[in-house]
Amino acid sequence: MISQPPAAEATSPREIPTVLVVEPDAGFRELLVEVAGSYADAVGVADFRSAFDRLGDAAAGALAAGVPGDFVEVGVGGGGGGVLLRATLAAHEVTDRLVWLADPFRATASGDGAQPPEEPPARMRLLTSDLNLVRDGFARFGLLDDQVRFLHGPPVRTLRDAPLGRLALLRLGEGLGANAAAVLEHLAGRLSPGAQVIVSGTADPATDEAIVAARERLGMTAPIERIDWNSIAWEHTGAPEQATDTADAAVSATEPRQHPPLAPPAPPSSVGLSVVVVFYNMRREAARTLQSLARSYQRGVEDLDYEVLVIDNGSDPDQRLSPELVASFGREFRLLEPEGEAHASPTEVLNAGIAAARGDAIALMIDGAHVLTPGVLHFGMKALETYAPAVVATQQWYVGPGQQGDAQQAGYDQRAEDRLFRGIDWPVDGYRLFEIGHFIGDRDWFDGIVESNCLFVPRKLLEQIGGFDESFSMPGGGYANLDLFERLALSPDVTAASIVGEGTFHQFHGGTTTNVADEAARRQRVVSYRQHFEELRGRPLIGVDRPVHFVGAMGTKAARRTRSRRVLKLGFGTMREPTQVDAPPVPPPDEVKVAAIEAVWDHQAWRESSWLGHPVNRYPADLHVYQELISELRPALVVLAADDHGLAGRALFAASVCDQLGVGHVVAVGGGDATGRPEHPRITHLAGSAEDPAVAAQVAALAPEAPGALVILGVGHVGRVVGAFEHYAPLVPVDGYVVVENTVVNGRPVESGFGPGPHEAVVAILGRHPDFVADRARERYTVTFNGGGYLRRAQP
Repeated sequence: MISQPPAAEATSPREIPTVLVVEPDAGFRELLVEVAGSYADAVGVADFRSAFDRLGDAAAGALAAGVPGDFVEVGVGGGGGGVLLRATLAAHEVTDRLVWLADPFRATASGDGAQPPEEPPARMRLLTSDLNLVRDGFARFGLLDDQVRFLHGPPVRTLRDAPLGRLALLRLGEGLGANAAAVLEHLAGRLSPGAQVIVSGTADPATDEAIVAARERLGMTAPIERIDWNSIAWEHTGAPEQATDTADAAVSATEPRQHPPLAPPAPPSSVGLSVVVVFYNMRREAARTLQSLARSYQRGVEDLDYEVLVIDNGSDPDQRLSPELVASFGREFRLLEPEGEAHASPTEVLNAGIAAARGDAIALMIDGAHVLTPGVLHFGMKALETYAPAVVATQQWYVGPGQQGDAQQAGYDQRAEDRLFRGIDWPVDGYRLFEIGHFIGDRDWFDGIVESNCLFVPRKLLEQIGGFDESFSMPGGGYANLDLFERLALSPDVTAASIVGEGTFHQFHGGTTTNVADEAARRQRVVSYRQHFEELRGRPLIGVDRPVHFVGAMGTKAARRTRSRRVLKLGFGTMREPTQVDAPPVPPPDEVKVAAIEAVWDHQAWRESSWLGHPVNRYPADLHVYQELISELRPALVVLAADDHGLAGRALFAASVCDQLGVGHVVAVGGGDATGRPEHPRITHLAGSAEDPAVAAQVAALAPEAPGALVILGVGHVGRVVGAFEHYAPLVPVDGYVVVENTVVNGRPVESGFGPGPHEAVVAILGRHPDFVADRARERYTVTFNGGGYLRRAQP
């Protein structure tokens, strides 16, 4: 019998009862009723039980009659049909058949085979969900194993590439529309005599007409059984024949694959680990990366049988890697030559690398610019073993003093980077990379992970879920790496793991995102990646929202770098050539910058700063930047909004600068009674809250007709800042600025108990307004209380 908790009201597969125990003498009918009932309640479809009864009868009948082949469901919906088919195999103790599930697995409806483009009648609506949600449903019934295979993508494409054999049962789910014909024609040749065919969704005229026409073309004359108002079935009577290629007519063989292909099983001559690494126009970087993968550099790999598959994805002739160069790093290394024309995205060649790999585990490096520390391979394999089944992400660092996209604005380049490597005598001690590196993103060891450039995956997981989705076809792959990590790490029963004390270090190489000099272009590219992901998946990126487990040890002082333990004595001094006094400035390490901000803020002497005897209550370096902005922009209006006692002094400071330039008017917004404030012909004082529409209207009345304002917001709480921004941003021209003050509070890095404030407001603003970008060049004097808050309008 089936044991499970009492059913509760359920609205999605995540709320279905979680325990399924199939005992050897379990009655098959009871199993069908229990499983079908749970899903029928969850989905909320009144006619679901009758369709499930027929599907269960068909599956059981095919097994009883000995019809050879697997079960296939195309158009999975909420996943209930697939669960029932796998439960049928379990009840009959069948271990040599598979259940294949083909679906785009979008979280929202679409017209690509998940649901018809037109909104279906209410009775026809079923759940749609992404891959991991459906897998979670299987796991909650204890039915997710190697006998279940998922084909993620448009079914007419994924079925073409799937290693399908004979079929004993084919179910076409709802929402396929006219695509139902292409699917049926493609799979008809695989149907065994006596195979059951069930089609749901025939209440949709497009589906019904497509099936009728396909049956005529295929010469299928078996009588049709009407199951209910929306489903039909028949028993296949044809003789075995080769699979038809009719469906392929709609999908060109040269068209890029738009789904994650499943990894093939490991060959008989398997090894423990295959490392697949891709390079494009980075011969300089490749030499270090491959050296860091060699046995002479990696530690603890004496007993590890591994290979390194190197792929050059169409580099220019002077950058191309040769087989001789690759082989020079050791017998484990070999160069794979991609077939056909190279694509801007690395996803296709990465999948080719997975297909060629001999490893029982595979480490995927989508960006070959990453140099490894010496224990990555050892601890990656250790984590796979310790937390099996697991996905292991190696932490990502930049080579250089901070975020490479920002550091290059201050002169960081390949020559500076080469001096850093020479300064630590690399590769003698690979752990000295921590002395010349910085975490990618504003994070540390324990802040969670969204992607990795050395991702360890068991081959069995790639056989189930597939590799890279080649729909991410933009240069660099867009969100392909993030998508893969999310699909793998959110799989039921899979542990997300990481390595402390080890990392991969990104070298400066002119990449498609990180090393783009134009901040606005770089940010817009990232936005386009995010939008493309949401179009493909029908939802935002989730990331890994479960606990991360760790292996490893932070064996060097330079590696012990978290927000609470910073190591300040680092080796960035070698970036500057001491004999070149006119060389561009070199940015200090971010750790030094953050520590300086903490120290200056905590000292509080800045609160005593004044202008012409009036308190300004701001750090003088930021005031200096304000005068630079006024001088460069010559704004017709300077808007200062705040409620602190230094507002009037800052207004006088801005008016003094305007006096020297002979342009501009200053409006100081905030506080109560304006009496006692310094008088100046260029200053207007307005009492009230800056985010108040009435006050904003008064400011707008003072502004010139064409946008020409510089806006400085120091109003504190996230809601107030965002509200004020919405009012005053329209006054700012292209290349003008809105400055959000005091972004360092709320633990970034000071005043951790402040609550959501300016930093959070900046995040919200940039998310809603892609026309604004954070100009880090305005922070070049190292200590600033407005980090990330100098927002430049980059577009109209």
